[in-house]
Amino acid sequence: MFVYDDNALTKDDLTKLLKLISKDKLKFAFSAHAVNVGDKGYHFINEPLDRKGKRNEHYAFFKLLLASIVKKHNLKLKKIHRMAVNITFHNGFIKEVPLHTDHEFPHKQVILYLNDSTGNTDIPFYNKSITPKENTAIIFDDKDHKHYFPDYGVRVVCVFTFS
Repeated sequence: MFVYDDNALTKDDLTKLLKLISKDKLKFAFSAHAVNVGDKGYHFINEPLDRKGKRNEHYAFFKLLLASIVKKHNLKLKKIHRMAVNITFHNGFIKEVPLHTDHEFPHKQVILYLNDSTGNTDIPFYNKSITPKENTAIIFDDKDHKHYFPDYGVRVVCVFTFS
């Protein structure tokens, strides 16, 4: 399954989300790796739901966003495994992260792009290379994928995994 949605959120939800980020309400932590420890995939991250199940104060809002995208595409949402907002930038060390899946168990993934940028997402199984465009989401099964770091500026995405 692969879904491309170039109008993923309502204007109201997108505005709320972008305000949350731009008004510094969403606090980001520095991460020294993207996929593997030591990979130099430096970026900033906020996790409304981390891999251990810990929720932050924005969990409910992000759950609503995911639920609206899932419902729009007639998918089922049984369990949310992770939610993260990633800000990547040209870091001068690496151009791309290695191919990976986000979990070692069956899941679906939503990548929601929050700005226009360089730094495509490649999903070889579907022969897809997606250029980040604001308010565009891609939804796919647990297939290997990777992203490129932007050539300039920042790349801002929400990543949701669920079953």
